[in-house]
Amino acid sequence: MKEKILSALIMAILISQASTAQVNSLTEYHRIVLNGFEHGVFIKGRDSANPVLLVLHGGPGFSDFYFWQTHNKELELDYTVVTYDQRGTGLSYNDTISPGSLTIEQLEKDALVLIRILKDRFKVEKIYLVGYSAGTITGINLVQKYPSLFHAYISVGQVTSLYLNEKVSLRYSMQQAKLQQDTIAMAQLKELSTRYPSRGKNDLSDLYLSRKWLRHFHGDFCEGSSVSQLYKDMDTFAKQYYNDTLITKGQLFSMNVMWDKIMRVNLFKMVKKIEVPVYFIAGRCDYNAPSTLAYSFFRRLKAPLKKFIWFEKSGHYAPFVEPDKFNRILLQEVLPGSKL
Repeated sequence: MKEKILSALIMAILISQASTAQVNSLTEYHRIVLNGFEHGVFIKGRDSANPVLLVLHGGPGFSDFYFWQTHNKELELDYTVVTYDQRGTGLSYNDTISPGSLTIEQLEKDALVLIRILKDRFKVEKIYLVGYSAGTITGINLVQKYPSLFHAYISVGQVTSLYLNEKVSLRYSMQQAKLQQDTIAMAQLKELSTRYPSRGKNDLSDLYLSRKWLRHFHGDFCEGSSVSQLYKDMDTFAKQYYNDTLITKGQLFSMNVMWDKIMRVNLFKMVKKIEVPVYFIAGRCDYNAPSTLAYSFFRRLKAPLKKFIWFEKSGHYAPFVEPDKFNRILLQEVLPGSKL
């Protein structure tokens, strides 16, 4: 009889714990107004008491919430993960948006409002911040200006100087074309190099030509991986909101408005020191946002704690190509490290 009572009590406790976890779990999509403009925001996690992790996507205008929710779902076990489309991107795009409202400074202001909303809702003083690709511009600027808001900054595919970025990227493709004796690529890239990149106006068709050959020569994906694998087995919740038309419109709009603006960014000059722990994630094959430049920037950067972690099988898409390694770093290294 005692064993039956004890068994019943254990079962009641387990049911109670499961029920509490379910009550506290989050699978949400919201339309949140940030500085007068409506944004699409996702909040997902097992327990609302977990620390908040906010992701700033790249591009400009590259909606990627579906990648994070698919490949990095494990993070939702110990973080409350927030992904959103920034102003002018994907679910945060509409045909009435003014080009003048889309600036680097405005994206920072929007992110800052969202961070304050998250702090209030989840009753936290600090959050974790991931900057990915072009999102690393906003990310590192925020942690430099407002260090008290952040436990740590996780940089993925850190942008440094966009002008140097494009020079290194183009030079890599030209070297590969020469090594492989690809005469068509050599001719197109040599002609492209006479005008791109420019410190003034840059034609997006030149950027896309450069990126075409970069992918051909495995400069954004290591050989053996490809963009198609990123879209496999998309998270069912994210898939409900995936809108290819809005994503395409937002990316074209954002690139046309912002590319020349971000081409003037030079973080080597702008950011010398930050006051939060930083973790740099870099794909060994990344010549989209060249990891060699990211490493040079990292070495000069002063921070209370900093780590540079190479992903040997990845190019520019490390969190999604090597998700187990990325998730493990955030769960077993970044999260415990901030509690020391």
